[in-house]
Amino acid sequence: MNKFSETEIKSFEKKLGSYHYLLTFRYSNLCVKADPMSLLPVTVTVGNMERNIEDVAEVVQMDDFHLAVMPKRMDVIRDVQEGIFEAHPEFKTSQEQMEEDDANSKFLLCEMPPVDKKRHDLLTEATKSLYEECKARMDAILLEEKKIFVELLAEDPESLQETVDQINKKHSDAVSDIQELRDKKLDEIEEAYAKYQEDHPQTDAEDGDLDVTHSMHLGDEEDE
Repeated sequence: MNKFSETEIKSFEKKLGSYHYLLTFRYSNLCVKADPMSLLPVTVTVGNMERNIEDVAEVVQMDDFHLAVMPKRMDVIRDVQEGIFEAHPEFKTSQEQMEEDDANSKFLLCEMPPVDKKRHDLLTEATKSLYEECKARMDAILLEEKKIFVELLAEDPESLQETVDQINKKHSDAVSDIQELRDKKLDEIEEAYAKYQEDHPQTDAEDGDLDVTHSMHLGDEEDE
């Protein structure tokens, strides 16, 4: 196999990996269980400057359904809280005391929203939709790669077949990986919905009107 083919295959594999990461990121923002990655989109306006949340606070997963956000300076705690609300209005975020003997030491507690029937259906639809979008993009770049190699190796059928077999295998493995991500997210949604039903046996809540799909297209600019 020539050097160009090897380089092109590595580039193809890198593109597939970028779509895998993007889907992981988007799933983390369809919040069911607490995931520190879900706060990566948060920006915080401090004075006249816009800062990334990691510049002004530390994020820790407390348990399956709570994140603790600890500002590096207490004077920005409200700014951080506003930034979180902008990115995730569905979170229940409250200021909590960090240490009983220090009235000025506080952190933000972010509680994931319960998964009632309405939220269950929206999350499930979004999870499947994001998977289909990701797979379609992977399929599209597979076709592009095949076209490149058909033109490049038209005079060498044996090398062409070897190369096409390689990129088909990498594409197949990548699709299997995102299917696993999808199935894991769907299981997570079902588990959270079962917990909600257990906690609310007499209620099939119709509230939760906040848009749970606002983060579905986060990171689109990375593909352009």
